[in-house]
Amino acid sequence: MSEINARHVTYEEIVDSLRPDAPDVEGPVLDEIARSGGGYAAVTKSRVMVMDSRNRMAVISSPGGSPGDPHLHDDFNEWWVAYGGEMRYRVGEYEPFKAHFGDIIVAPSGYRHDPRAWKGEMCMRMVTGKPGSNHDLKGLEPARTIPLEDHWEPPNRIFTPLEYMVNRHGLDEDWRETVILDQRNRVDMWHVLPGGPMASMSGESEAWWVVLRGNVDFHLGGDVIRSGMGDVVYSGEGEMSSISVLGDGSAIFIEVMEP
Repeated sequence: MSEINARHVTYEEIVDSLRPDAPDVEGPVLDEIARSGGGYAAVTKSRVMVMDSRNRMAVISSPGGSPGDPHLHDDFNEWWVAYGGEMRYRVGEYEPFKAHFGDIIVAPSGYRHDPRAWKGEMCMRMVTGKPGSNHDLKGLEPARTIPLEDHWEPPNRIFTPLEYMVNRHGLDEDWRETVILDQRNRVDMWHVLPGGPMASMSGESEAWWVVLRGNVDFHLGGDVIRSGMGDVVYSGEGEMSSISVLGDGSAIFIEVMEP
C-alpha cells in the first residue's frame, strides 16, 4: 500500500486495498452484523490518501445496504467525490439524492449529513475534511424535506453531478470552472482536449488531482506521471506543473489547491 501523499496512486490499487474481507458482504454478512449489533465501522474500510496543510482526504468503501453514520461538523465544510458503486446522500433538510462516479457533494458547516452505501459490493466515496475532525456531533433528524434547487450554479452546489458539468459546458472546447470555493480549498474541474501541454498550476502550494475521465500525463518537476480514470496525483510546494491529454478523447479531472 502506498504512503500518504504518494505522488501517484492508481484507481486499481485503491480498489484492491479496500476490497471487502468477506466474499458476500451484501447478503448474509450484513445480516449477521445487524444481529450482532455491529454498525457502520464493522462494514467500512478506509484509506487516507492525502494529508496536506489544510485537508485530510480518504477513500471510504462500504457494501450497499450498510448502516450510515449521520453527523455534522461545526467548523468546516466537508465534501466528497463519488468514487464507485451507488451512494445515497442526505444533506441538511434537502431531499436524499443518488450519486455515482465523478459526482461532487458538499455538506456546509453545521449541516447534518448522512452518506449511505446504496448499491454495489463496493460503494466508494472520496471524502475531504479537516485534519483531526471527528463524528461526535450527531445533530437532529431533519424535521422536513425540501427539494434541491436546480437553478443553483457552481461553486458550492450541494450536489454537482459530473453529467451536469458536461451538459453545462459541452465537450467541444477546453473549459475550467470552480466547483468548490471556501476558506480552505479551491476545487476546479477541468475539461481538456487532446494535445498540449497546457499549464495547470504555479507551484506555489500543494495540490492534488483526481482524474474522472480520460488519460492524462502530469508533468511535475522532472517526472511525467501517466494517469487514468480514478487515479490520484499529488504535488508538493514549489513544483511547476503542466498536463497533456493522451489518445483521441478528452479528459476531465479536478484540481484541489489553496483558495
